[in-house]
Amino acid sequence: VEKPHGIILCVGPTGAGKTTTLHALLRHLNTDERKIWTAEDPIEIGQEGLRQVQIHPKIGFTFAAAMRSFLRADPDVIMIGEMRDKETADVAIEASLTGHLVLSTLHTNGAIETVVRLLDLGCDSFNFADAMQGVLAQRLCKRICVDCKDTYHPTAQEYDKLVHAYGTHAWKALGVSYREDFQLSRGRGCEACNQTGLKGRIALHELLRGSDELRNLIQNRAKTAEMQSLAVKEGLITLVQDGILKVLAGLTTYEQVRAVAMK
Repeated sequence: VEKPHGIILCVGPTGAGKTTTLHALLRHLNTDERKIWTAEDPIEIGQEGLRQVQIHPKIGFTFAAAMRSFLRADPDVIMIGEMRDKETADVAIEASLTGHLVLSTLHTNGAIETVVRLLDLGCDSFNFADAMQGVLAQRLCKRICVDCKDTYHPTAQEYDKLVHAYGTHAWKALGVSYREDFQLSRGRGCEACNQTGLKGRIALHELLRGSDELRNLIQNRAKTAEMQSLAVKEGLITLVQDGILKVLAGLTTYEQVRAVAMK
């Protein structure tokens, strides 16, 4: 985020909290020295210090048109509400290669899938590879109620589900074995959570960083499996794995992670 140029994408289905995450990033970047422009549809979160513009596709003022007008003002950071088509993606990539930091969202399920989607749209693989700083896939998951949270010793079957979901090989690196002192958390149910044991939400994340090796694979339009394998080798924690880590941390339950992050 601190880099002066490049493109950062936040991806996920509708209601995954993408706009909130982008505005959190903008709040971090929002200093007197930076000129920040946003094009949104609609403007859901107002933030002082930003120049926020509502797009109007019916009169031709699309995300792509907004970006082109922004570039004439030479802002430091541009946020585009959504990359809906090739034209918007091309202008965003072009802007990120000419000294601007570009933030946007995409309706895709995972980080690697986002790369594939943009290449399938017809985006230039070399330009996108050079521009990409990171892709953050996100889901919102129900949180265990803090007012009635309790710990318990799970069954061996529950433990095995966690291991299987996380990946047996990767799980070994965590060093978490099934012992008598192994505990998970759950909500008993209280007035604060309407007897559900769940209150509020937390985000699950999967962050794909733009490494030199990954850029090389993108430029060569490598297969999805090849890019996924490299990303994992370079330390990618998947949405499911991040969810399981949050189960172990007592923030949510396996059932909630399965509901939002597992196919």
